[in-house]
Amino acid sequence: MAIQDPLRDTVHESIVKCKNAGITVKMITGDNAETAFAIAKKSGIIPLSTPKTHLNHFVISGDKFALKTGGTREI
Repeated sequence: MAIQDPLRDTVHESIVKCKNAGITVKMITGDNAETAFAIAKKSGIIPLSTPKTHLNHFVISGDKFALKTGGTREI
């Protein structure tokens, strides 16, 4: 069994508007890499035709993100 939260109705259109305005859309999530990749495809952040073999090109772990951004801090 699998459970999936549906995307809000306005997500895809909002992504398109951002891209058309020259904004590069990024998604930060606590989901695992494969789930994040699937959501990014479904929402239009990356093309639906992007093969799963390209997952590592589009997804980084929290540890790698922290290294690239100078670390994390508690709020």
